[in-house]
Amino acid sequence: MKKLLIIKALMLLLIMAVMLPMSLRAQQNGDDYFRAWDNGYDNRDALAAWAVTNQTFGDAPLGSGLLILTVAGAGYAISRRKRSRKSIMMILVLAMMLLFTQCRKNLENMASGSENVRITLKVNNGSRYDVNIANGKVTYTEGDVIYVGNEGKYIGTLTCLKVGNEYEFSGDITNPQTTDYLHFYFVGGLTPDNILPNPSSLAVGETTSFTVDISDQSSKLPVLSYVHTAEYYDGGTSYKCMLENKCGLVKFTLVNGTSEAVKVAGMKTGATINFADPGNPIVANGTKDAITLKSESETEKWAILLPQDAVSDGLALIDGKAYSCDMAAVENNSYITTNTIDNTTPSTDKVFAVSKNGNVVRFSLGNLQYDQTTQKYSFMAHQYDMVETEYQNVGNNYSNQYIVSLFGWGTGDNPTNTSEDYDEYQTFNDWGDYCGDPTGHSYHWYTLSKDEWVWLIGIRSQADLGGNCREGNRFLNAIITVDKNTYYGLIIFPDGYDGSIGSYTYNNYDGRTNVSDDDWSAMETVGAVFLPAAGERGGPDVLDNHDKIGNYWSSTIEPDHPYHVLSDNIAYQLLISDGFYGTAVGPNSLDRCFYGQSVRLVR
Repeated sequence: MKKLLIIKALMLLLIMAVMLPMSLRAQQNGDDYFRAWDNGYDNRDALAAWAVTNQTFGDAPLGSGLLILTVAGAGYAISRRKRSRKSIMMILVLAMMLLFTQCRKNLENMASGSENVRITLKVNNGSRYDVNIANGKVTYTEGDVIYVGNEGKYIGTLTCLKVGNEYEFSGDITNPQTTDYLHFYFVGGLTPDNILPNPSSLAVGETTSFTVDISDQSSKLPVLSYVHTAEYYDGGTSYKCMLENKCGLVKFTLVNGTSEAVKVAGMKTGATINFADPGNPIVANGTKDAITLKSESETEKWAILLPQDAVSDGLALIDGKAYSCDMAAVENNSYITTNTIDNTTPSTDKVFAVSKNGNVVRFSLGNLQYDQTTQKYSFMAHQYDMVETEYQNVGNNYSNQYIVSLFGWGTGDNPTNTSEDYDEYQTFNDWGDYCGDPTGHSYHWYTLSKDEWVWLIGIRSQADLGGNCREGNRFLNAIITVDKNTYYGLIIFPDGYDGSIGSYTYNNYDGRTNVSDDDWSAMETVGAVFLPAAGERGGPDVLDNHDKIGNYWSSTIEPDHPYHVLSDNIAYQLLISDGFYGTAVGPNSLDRCFYGQSVRLVR
């Protein structure tokens, strides 16, 4: 028995001896995937040389370290036998020595007091940057960059250059600190126009973040990935890392092929590259827009998407028409090929363009309200419904009534808040993230940004139809009549409305227009939205001019306003009034965040 156990242990060691070179080759050789492997590169002229691997979309490879741990674990199981434990444990120790020898980093400490460190990252493949949709492979070209962060700040850029027949990333990092990791951010397939601020203006030792826009993917698929070194920076010259994708690769199959551009509405198109918070290194920043898909054929389209929940009854836009489509949930490193766009019959939903890029939304059929008895949100039954009344005192935190419909800015997580303390309105918590889907489906609702309100309505003195706001008959500042009751508010017409109902002067920024009961009924039938002037609240008190003034929150704060500097948080809103104090309709109006305003969500 003893001899048999020793033979088994020696066989384990032999297996490791055979498998280790194979595993090492898997780490060292270029395989053209979304990875950049260092094939034993050792540049003695550089102060540091780096071996970085990139994650393949949808792939989680087993590294050689895990391989040896697996074999060593088997050896440990054998050593649990009562006999020959000492001999077998010696072999196990030998196996673990192999593991730690392989995984340790080689150190060549840089010269003391050096501020700039030259880093080189070797890339074995030598073709243009692109994403191979069939398998997630990525190649690089000259000019691609990796941004480097340390201690919450940007400290340098590695640029891809051709050296002989190979490519490598190289560049200087400035004053890296030994109290933090080196953080690597890869932003591929984007032009400087898609990066804010422009990459040339990133300040070493100062910049804490920048943003990217991934909305136009018609010619190239972007890639966003990140990794940090396994240990704090200490002057080492060789590290083995894997860049982790912070996005997913997604395929859309069309039922009917088309050569027209295909866009998917309501996607997360803005991401923040976060040097200051490497725990959240690349995150969606709240910007939503339509993404133009990359076409591989008339029926096969692809996109890089940021992580998001599954989308039910989303919209694909083709040649001016909207089509319903469902989308699977996207996670970091997803590789999804199951989404289908049925473009046989256009959607009957009425849509409203909210961006120059063509993003469209659908409005909820009533203002948002919150019921304290059920602790649930819902939409009001009619578009013109309101809750609070003029001069009403709702009590501190709505202690005098159960229903809330005038909300402080960004209070989705605390809808009854009536405090006038600006510190309680520092962060925007979108009501759409807390209301679920009041319609009983699985739709995700959200609040329009300032820029979306502006595109939808236009600014009075600047409105350039199709240039900085929607074309066509966009709105009526109106007084509608329903069952002999009158309501003040704003009628917003869907895309494509031809103005055929009644005889009105549209886009009236001054004053108000009376709309008859029959005309309003016809307008609502063709998809018009009515935003009632439901007043506003200051602290627990509803202010005067109720029914004549209404404000609708945006998701956008104004950090540069003088009041904001004085600790008065100021945010953008859509203003609706009778024009007594000036412009009657203002999509870029401002107000203090503690004021209670109406909320109309979109999806």
